[in-house]
Amino acid sequence: MLCLCLVMLTACSGKDDSGIRTRKSVESRNTISSPAANAAVHYSESEKSFTEEAASSGLIKLYVDPKSNSFCVVETTKNKLWSALPLLSGVAQGEELLSDASVVSITVNAGTDIYSLNSQDNSLAFGKASYGILENGAEFIYEIFPDEKTAKKTAYEKTDIGFRVTVTATLADGSMSVECTHSNITGNEDAFIENLELLGGFGCFNDSGEDDFLLVPDGSGAIIKTAMYDESFEPLSFAVYGNDPATGAQSSGNAVIPAFGIKHGSSAFVALIENGDAVAFINADKATSVSEYNKVYPSFNITPVAYENENLYISKAAATEKISLCYRFLSGKNATYAGLASACREQLIRNSVLSTKTVEPADYLPFYLTLTGAAKSSFGMVSYLKKLTTFEQAQDMLVRMKNKGINNVCVRYTGIFSGGTDSKDIKNSRMLARLGGADKLSSLYEYITAQKMSLYLDINLLSSADSFSSGNAQGIEKSDVTVKPNSKLSRYTGKDPEERKFRKIGELGKVVASVVSSTRGYSFSGYCISDAGTYLYSDFSNGGLLREAASQEIVKAVSPLSTGYSSMTETGNFYMLKNIDSVINIPLKSTVRESGAYVSVPFIQLVLHGIVDYAGEAVNTSINQDELLLKCIEYGACPHYEWNYESIGEAQDDIFWYDNTINTAAEFYTKANEALNDLRDARITDHYEIDDGVFCTEYDTGSMIYVNYTDSDFTVLGAVVEARSFIRIN
Repeated sequence: MLCLCLVMLTACSGKDDSGIRTRKSVESRNTISSPAANAAVHYSESEKSFTEEAASSGLIKLYVDPKSNSFCVVETTKNKLWSALPLLSGVAQGEELLSDASVVSITVNAGTDIYSLNSQDNSLAFGKASYGILENGAEFIYEIFPDEKTAKKTAYEKTDIGFRVTVTATLADGSMSVECTHSNITGNEDAFIENLELLGGFGCFNDSGEDDFLLVPDGSGAIIKTAMYDESFEPLSFAVYGNDPATGAQSSGNAVIPAFGIKHGSSAFVALIENGDAVAFINADKATSVSEYNKVYPSFNITPVAYENENLYISKAAATEKISLCYRFLSGKNATYAGLASACREQLIRNSVLSTKTVEPADYLPFYLTLTGAAKSSFGMVSYLKKLTTFEQAQDMLVRMKNKGINNVCVRYTGIFSGGTDSKDIKNSRMLARLGGADKLSSLYEYITAQKMSLYLDINLLSSADSFSSGNAQGIEKSDVTVKPNSKLSRYTGKDPEERKFRKIGELGKVVASVVSSTRGYSFSGYCISDAGTYLYSDFSNGGLLREAASQEIVKAVSPLSTGYSSMTETGNFYMLKNIDSVINIPLKSTVRESGAYVSVPFIQLVLHGIVDYAGEAVNTSINQDELLLKCIEYGACPHYEWNYESIGEAQDDIFWYDNTINTAAEFYTKANEALNDLRDARITDHYEIDDGVFCTEYDTGSMIYVNYTDSDFTVLGAVVEARSFIRIN
């Protein structure tokens, strides 16, 4: 009986050896907000409110507003003021104060209750906000409480809620660095910060000019034109590096780069999240009758939480103790999304996120070819592994491509290990003998190297269609972390891809060592580390490892795979790119539907071009192949096709059978090679639309490429850009 009681007490305490603490039977959760007693606390009165200069660097100065306990940055060449809070002087007399901007906002989880608190209503209004001048900036301290009664206490009870959030803004090298830390000041172990929004109102505005925009990292990048009315617009949120499959969090879309920005008037800024990026969301809202201000800002999932079936699952640990961002300010002709990308690129190189190296020139433009060795297929109720491209067939295909003028093929060979495209645990996988074995692979590689091509073995390090058993990562709800891949190939094989399970992050080092050892006898140019560039997850097993730490462990673990080899990845999450030579399936458009007010732009291509080669989705799998080919030219992307040597089903309907598209691919490649090959190591310096459906991409070599998506010819600089075509002008 005593043992039984001890077990029951342990279960009720919600403690276990994983990275999760659980409270059960939470019937409902109430959100408690403290309405502002004075809405004006969310504003600075006017430009004259910033009475104390805290720092100066280059062309920017930092000023403090003592009354609102906030700050602003003044860009001196245009006398542009970027304020952490909107200015009250900009609101017409008698007009309702709608801004809810705060220097910092926190969502506090206290079991059955959720408190929505902020620095203005729950600290400044209670007299608990202060600041101090530093050598090169200022420090702002907010002691945040749910009510004034608690704020006035000098000794706290164990159920009291209170947090100290410190925001430090400093200037150096013409940039502003912002750091944010937090601590629990009441000692209440059952209360914790679930989410934190930082500088939600920085640079917000409602007096839009024609060229003003918000920059969001949606897919390739997108701008929200703030002067254009969009009745259907709804607030957006983009998960940096995608949603966490271990927590089930959802967002409007995914971001591969942790950056955002604003252009207002003749000035602009870009912000780069330097610490906390793996748990960040970038949020944007457009001025409407509901939301008065145009704004884009970051929020951070400090403590992962899930609430399902009246069970509350809570991470034992916070994802990060420190958040940091870098703000770069531009003006005049540099205040464009291309200018913001250039500033972002410089900062990423300075932070050693991107390499200082440039792409090595070659005689021909890379043509990225994804080959499938074997894939799961079905015949009636029977599933089997079908050969699609053996090593001998791959060589035959490359010979034919060479004869058609495709002279530089980067082969990404998928489905060559156990399980084919439904690959098993790479740690224990072996190359499929039915594809020809090591000898045939060696012959293929000899041909590839003789033709100055390259061969990448595609591997999934993080996930498997097999069970890792004790090696599976654990989600916050104490189940295996899984993902269901999307595969257009399954339409032809008749077999949906199997659900993939993620391994424990702590096992990656051993797995990489095993891969290096087991492939040492093979002949190839490098690895394509597919899943590590696309997915990032928390692992709540063995005490827990949240995404911020997981991203660092993944980068550390995969480093040996690029030692002595070239390296490739998919999608291109930026935390993975330091030792990567090329990215395949990089986004070439936004995920949110475009409109007149929401426009896709090549922001990540502007950042990456010249540092790594990249290619978008396979052209032959696209609904609109002609448009995707033009997009490759506009965005400086290499062509990419996904082919099989053997057809599946009716050959004429098989989009993956190479014979159906090899001629059009060769024809396009000839034109693309002529336009893009000698620009591979160049930087894209500008990109803009010169007329409806006609775009220009400029390079630092002086070359300009014009792409015409319309059905009519267009004349520029005396040259004709034919309908649905492009030209290059040097």
